[in-house]
Amino acid sequence: MPGVSRRSASIKTSPHRVLVALADELRRKGRRVIDFTAGQPGLPPDARAVAEFIEFIAKNTFTAFRYAPTQGLPELREEISADLKRYGGVEVPADNILVTSGGLDGIILSLYATTDPGDRVLLLEPCYSMYWDTLRFLGLEAEWCSESVETGFQPSVDCILEKLGRVKAILFASPDNPTSRVIDRGVAKAIAEEASRRKVWVLYDVAYKHIVYEGEHVWLEKYVEDPDILVNIGSFSKDIAIPGGRLGYVYSSNKTLIRELVKLKGILGIVAPVPMQWLAAIYLKKGWKERYLEEVLPVYKRRRDAAYDAVRKYLPRARVAKPTASMYVFPDLSPYLAERGLNDLDFTVKLAEEKGVVALPGSIFGPSGVNHVRITFVTNDEKTVEEGIKLIGEFLGEV
Repeated sequence: MPGVSRRSASIKTSPHRVLVALADELRRKGRRVIDFTAGQPGLPPDARAVAEFIEFIAKNTFTAFRYAPTQGLPELREEISADLKRYGGVEVPADNILVTSGGLDGIILSLYATTDPGDRVLLLEPCYSMYWDTLRFLGLEAEWCSESVETGFQPSVDCILEKLGRVKAILFASPDNPTSRVIDRGVAKAIAEEASRRKVWVLYDVAYKHIVYEGEHVWLEKYVEDPDILVNIGSFSKDIAIPGGRLGYVYSSNKTLIRELVKLKGILGIVAPVPMQWLAAIYLKKGWKERYLEEVLPVYKRRRDAAYDAVRKYLPRARVAKPTASMYVFPDLSPYLAERGLNDLDFTVKLAEEKGVVALPGSIFGPSGVNHVRITFVTNDEKTVEEGIKLIGEFLGEV
C-alpha cells in the first residue's frame, strides 16, 4: 500500500475541523450543544431574494446550471463593479474582477499568482487560521506582526515597516477574524505607502466589510500609491449569507494579475458555482443585499452586546475588547487556564465534552492567540449567547 505524499502529511488537521466534528458527535449522542465555532451568518438568506432565484432557475434551468466563463458571469461581474462604486466609491471595471469559489479560493489563487515557494508573506496575527495552513500548502514562509487586546488588536506600524522589507506580500483582513478589529486608518495608510514604495503585494481580505457596527470599513484603494500591487479578496458568505454557496471574488487594477488568476481558476476548479452566481447577481441587482444588511446588522449588534456583557459578567478576569465589527469576541483567558493547568486546545475540548459548549482555541489563529478563545456571537440569540458564556464561566470555576 503506497503512502501519502510528504507534502500532504506535513499539513496537520486543523483543530477547527476536530472541534466541529466533536460538536456533531455530541449532537448525535443526544447532547444539547451551544456551538460558537461557525464563522457564518446567524440568519438565513433573504427569503424574497431566494424566492426570486428559485423562480429564475425554474424558468431558465439550462442557463442556471450550464458552464459559465471561468472569469465569472458577466452579469455578476457588472453588478459587483456597480456595488463597489456604490459602497466604496471605487471604480473597478468588470474585466478586472474574477468570481471565485469562496473567499478562501480567492486567497489561494492570489497567493499562488503573486509568490513562489520559499517566499515570505507577512501576516498580522492573530489572523484567520486558514492563512497559516494556506502558506504551508503553498510552500511559503510566514513573517508576522503581533497584535494584542491592549492595543485593540491594532498592529505596530514600526513592525510592519521593518518586515515589509523582507517579504513578497502582506496578507491581512479588515474587519478581522478572529479579533473583529477594523484596521486603523493610519496603519492602513502606512501599509499602502510602504508596500507601494517597496513593490510588495498587498492581499486585502474584505470578507467582513459590511459587518460593521461602529465606524466604517477602510477602503485601501484610497491610500495605495501604486494600485497595481493591491489585490482585494471578497466573499458573499457574510453579506448575503450564502457561506455554503461557496462564492467570492477578487479584484485588482492589475490586468496582468487578473489574467493569471483567471488562468489558474481554470485549472483549479474551472468556474465558481454557476447557480450561486445567478443568486448573487439577483441579490445585487434588485437591492436585496442592502435590505438584508439593514435587517440583520441590528440583530448582530444586540448579540455582540450580549456576548461582550456576558464575558465581562461571567469571566471578569478575562481581557477582552468590545468588537466594533465582524462576528467574534476573542477574550484572553490566561489567568483561568493557568489555574486549571490547561492549554487553550485542551480547554476547548474539555469544555465541549463537559458543558456542551464548543468554541475555538485562540492558538490556531497564531502565537498571540494562545490562551484566547474565539466565540462567534452572531449564530445564536442573545439568551443562548449569554447561557453559553455562563457555562464557560462555570467550567472555569468563576460562576
